[in-house]
Amino acid sequence: MTRQMVIGSRASACGVQGLTRRTTLRSAPTRKVTKAGDTQVIVSAINGAMLAIGRFGFLPYQRRQIEKAGLPLQNDVTNLQAGMSEGLATDKLATEAKVFETKDPAGFTLIDTIAWGSLGHVLAFVVLATKNANDLGIVVSPHW
Repeated sequence: MTRQMVIGSRASACGVQGLTRRTTLRSAPTRKVTKAGDTQVIVSAINGAMLAIGRFGFLPYQRRQIEKAGLPLQNDVTNLQAGMSEGLATDKLATEAKVFETKDPAGFTLIDTIAWGSLGHVLAFVVLATKNANDLGIVVSPHW
């Protein structure tokens, strides 16, 4: 619903129509629901895929490699055992910090999420740049 309001009615009363200004008042704007665009879908899908690859693919592989290689040694004992053997068993410094501990059963931490998410963003940028170049008519992919 719109209504018009006349500003400067005194000028129109004097017969000067050029000074009269009409403005249209509108009701409060309504919020539009937008669909997810190609960009959002591509970035979300690639980020989800990279996080899944990191969590379910590379994390178990990395854990197996650490088990195979063993923990780092200091005078033929692990760092934790070396700290505890010198009478520091009650010392807080002898235990590992639990700053980034999560409740994920596999141990996927905040650092892992940031790393794999950034790789997802990089890959999504490459895909979007390639898509944009192809939309502009620039051939980026090789034709062998």
